[in-house]
Amino acid sequence: MPLIRVTTSPLTTEQKKEMVRQMTEVTMEVLGAPEQAHIVLIDELPIDALGMGKLTVAEMVESKMNHVAE
Repeated sequence: MPLIRVTTSPLTTEQKKEMVRQMTEVTMEVLGAPEQAHIVLIDELPIDALGMGKLTVAEMVESKMNHVAE
């Protein structure tokens, strides 16, 4: 039974549906496991809960948006 775990920033309901569909489809092709045997777990983390270097991703996005506005 394949367990697929994806960690991402928040997604829309439609994006989650598509993620589950495509992840299941690809894994079925590779492993040959039946569709009903798949479990897809989507862990959504807010961008202020992720960091790279000394900044949160929220801070990086804000900084980039400020540079674009200039």
